[in-house]
Amino acid sequence: MIGLIWHHRLHITLPAGGHQEPGESIGETAVREVREEAGVRCRLLPLPLPASFPHHTIAAPWWIAEVPAGPDNHTGVPHVHRDHVYVAEPDGDYSGDAESAVQWFNAEELAHADGVSDDSRIQGIEILTILQRHVEQDTD
Repeated sequence: MIGLIWHHRLHITLPAGGHQEPGESIGETAVREVREEAGVRCRLLPLPLPASFPHHTIAAPWWIAEVPAGPDNHTGVPHVHRDHVYVAEPDGDYSGDAESAVQWFNAEELAHADGVSDDSRIQGIEILTILQRHVEQDTD
């Protein structure tokens, strides 16, 4: 399953995200934004590797995308967002203070859901496919 939030300003369903605060690593930003927007603590996942890979891995963005954006509350002009796309799993209970409603989708639901941004749909289905493939490899 993949969790996406309703974005109040854009009126569309997409992953949690936001701007990096001073002194914060980009990974810390991802964890903080999920906590604020979705109300859940999370743990960032590294890219899947073979089960036999002998070394500890550190979570890094699965993708970095440059996304054209219109004026927002950080800048009054069109600009480019550099999205660091992490994959995470819940690591604790949900709180009651989420800024946004979270919707959970499997790949089939996501493929047909109304109101989901096209890029979020494409990424979400690919993430779920990669994770499913990794689970299947681990059970072989």
